[in-house]
Amino acid sequence: MLQKLFASLLMLFLSAAATAATLKSDAEVRAFADKVMAQVGKGDLPGAFASVKPYAVVPVAELQSLELQTKALRDQVGGRYGKPVGFEFISLKKAGESVMQYIYIEKTEEHALPWRFIFYRSPSGWVLNSFSWNDNIKLLFD
Repeated sequence: MLQKLFASLLMLFLSAAATAATLKSDAEVRAFADKVMAQVGKGDLPGAFASVKPYAVVPVAELQSLELQTKALRDQVGGRYGKPVGFEFISLKKAGESVMQYIYIEKTEEHALPWRFIFYRSPSGWVLNSFSWNDNIKLLFD
């Protein structure tokens, strides 16, 4: 139940738009995802959302709302998992030449929280198509 709530609240379905910043290479995409996860792994969710903002093609108000919902959920269940203690890269999967998915875990004192980033190669470069997190470790093995 909790994982469905996380996924529904945090899944961003984005479309490529001219106003979004783009990442020019696979290496830039990896560096970007690592930067966001480094912030998450330090417990800096505001910093992580600020890093995502230039590449997200959703209204700023919507992204801010998702950030507030994430904070509220974390405040609600944070005691169950403990404080963030880092992150770990898990996998990269490509679907053709135009889509790639990075999976990481946010390490906490008591649990690992999977994070998923999906990027689309638009005509001007890579854009963040969606990202999500939840508490379902089993999904790492699918």
